[in-house]
Amino acid sequence: MGTVAEVQLRFRGGFRADREFGFALASRFPQLDLSDVDTHGVAIVVEISDPKRLNLHQLSRVLIGAANGGVKTAVINLREKGLTKAIPLFNLFAMVDENSQLKELRKLESAIRSGA
Repeated sequence: MGTVAEVQLRFRGGFRADREFGFALASRFPQLDLSDVDTHGVAIVVEISDPKRLNLHQLSRVLIGAANGGVKTAVINLREKGLTKAIPLFNLFAMVDENSQLKELRKLESAIRSGA
C-alpha cells in the first residue's frame, strides 16, 4: 500500500482519479453494470476515500481535463461504503457542478443568518 504520507498524497482532495481502458472495467469491477456507458475508449475511475473531505472544485477540474482528453465514462468508487457506479462523464460533471453551487449557497445562507 505505502506510507501514510504516500496515501494522503494519492487521495489529496478526498479522492483519487485514474484512467482505465473501457474494456478492462468489466474485469476490474465485475459487479458493475456497464450497459449505459461507452466502454470503447478510456474511462476515468474516481475513488473517493473520504466524502467529508471531498474537494468539489478540484474534482471538477480533473473531470474537465478528462473530458478534454476524450474520456466519456466515469466510474465512481466509494471505498468505505463499497459502492461502485458507472455513469457518463458529463452526468458526473453536472452533479459535481450542481453540488458545488449548492455548497456555495449554503455558505451564503449561513453568513446571512449569522448577520455577517
